[in-house]
Amino acid sequence: MKNVRVGMIGTGWISEVHARAFHTIPGVELVCQHSLDPIRGKMFHDQYGVAEFHDAFEPMLNRKDVDVFTVALPNWLHFPFAKQVLAAGKHVIVEKPLCLRLEEADELLDLAKKNGLVIGYAEELCYVPKYTHVKRVADAGGLGQVFLARQHEKHGGPYSPWFFQAKEAGGGILMDMGCHAIECCRWILGKPAVKSVYCQADLFAYKQITKLDDHIMMIIEFTTGQVAEIESSWTLRGGMTSWVEIQGTEGVAYAELLQNGNGVRIFSENGYTLNDFVEGNTKGWHYPDVEWLWINGYPQEMQDFITCIREGGTPVESGADGRAVLEIMIAGYLSAATGRKVEFPFRDPGGYQVPVDLWLKARGE
Repeated sequence: MKNVRVGMIGTGWISEVHARAFHTIPGVELVCQHSLDPIRGKMFHDQYGVAEFHDAFEPMLNRKDVDVFTVALPNWLHFPFAKQVLAAGKHVIVEKPLCLRLEEADELLDLAKKNGLVIGYAEELCYVPKYTHVKRVADAGGLGQVFLARQHEKHGGPYSPWFFQAKEAGGGILMDMGCHAIECCRWILGKPAVKSVYCQADLFAYKQITKLDDHIMMIIEFTTGQVAEIESSWTLRGGMTSWVEIQGTEGVAYAELLQNGNGVRIFSENGYTLNDFVEGNTKGWHYPDVEWLWINGYPQEMQDFITCIREGGTPVESGADGRAVLEIMIAGYLSAATGRKVEFPFRDPGGYQVPVDLWLKARGE
């Protein structure tokens, strides 16, 4: 089995998740990491065994001992870093969203095709065991003819200030969590062609700190006659919810990602630290979610990407899927701006720097 050598770009929370996921896959080496934060770089070396830290990207890009790079940065940096990686002849795994403009997505896809490289689009919901199970049931005919997929995901808001900035994020909740719901439903339904998109976007809870959307609802019609219904929100107080519903002519399936704990309870007077497991406060009673990584699909996602790099083939979630999701999100902002359904094939209206500009302009922002 060929070892796959990984270079990591970024040292934020999602990079920690990636590192933990890679550690579950035999024959994967974390050889180097790029970040502007040397303190975080040292932490990745100590906790996750990343061999070398680079505060400049070019020397790391030119290393011959790296097969694939992960791009886990604020949204606006996905395209320039992914482009450099593909141009250098390396495979790339890009966090969602793939990029912020369709012409950028097309350039990445062309580069990958020209150089025979894999783009792994890091959409973990399509690898979640609960969701893959209900999809298998639907695919096996257990629900009859499937006509509706729903995905709702809501929590109290993002963990980093850049999510509230249009230039860095490209949009609000639609770009952050709506992309999860869109692709989850596309995948469940077999990735059919889109017929139309209707979206309502609002700003309810974060008016004091941002102009971006914090709540969206979307209806996607497909040429197959199937429908996806989506709700994504930063406005939920009291925790997080994420669930899928699949309806067919002969049945229905529900899957709630975060329901039911794993039964682990620990009391510690002084607290503790585990290098390969991230927790909050470990003093007193606490309930570590030891299955969190697997339940959320991250090891399965990275295994798929690594297998395709080793053996060839296209991952379940590829660059083409990232482009399809981006197109729907842009159509969503256009729909929210006009109050009308946007018909496909989609014609990009242009006149924006990032997708949310379409909606902000209609609001006079």
